Amino acid sequence: MLNDLLNDDGFALLMKMHIYEVIEFLLRDGTPFEVAAYPSFISYDPELPEHIKLHLSSERLTLFALAGYTFESAVLTGDTLRFEAGFGKADFPSTVSMPLSAIAQILVEKHPILVNFSVYKQPKNQEKEPNDDESSFSVFKNNPLNSGFFND
Repeated sequence: MLNDLLNDDGFALLMKMHIYEVIEFLLRDGTPFEVAAYPSFISYDPELPEHIKLHLSSERLTLFALAGYTFESAVLTGDTLRFEAGFGKADFPSTVSMPLSAIAQILVEKHPILVNFSVYKQPKNQEKEPNDDESSFSVFKNNPLNSGFFND
C-alpha cells in the first residue's frame, strides 16, 4: 500500500507543488537553502568536465547550496529549478537545471524542511497526451487565483 502511494502520479504532483511553493517562499524571503537531487536527472550547461561529472554521478544524491550568486541566479518555473554554480577547484561555471520532482530534499542550515517521498519518473516524452493529474495541475496553474505560485 505504501509503495503504491509513493508511486502514485497524483501524490507525485502534490509533492511537486509543495516543492515549488517551498522554493518560491525561500527565494522570495531571501533565505539561502540547499537542495538534494537525484544526479541522473540533473543537467549542466555547459557540460561538466568528466572528472567532476563522475564524482557527482557516483553519489546517491547531489547536494547544491543556493547562497550568494548561486541564490541570486536561481530561476524557478512550474517544472524546473535552474541556477548558476561553480564546480571543482577551478570553479568551473555551469548552469544547473533539474526537474522539481527530482528534488529529494530541501534544507535550511543543513536541516531538512521538506522531504519528497514520491518516486520520480522521468517523462517518457514531452509530446504525450496529458493525463488527469497533468490536467488537474494545468487547471490549478491556469486559475488566476493561483497565478502568484508560478513564474513561467
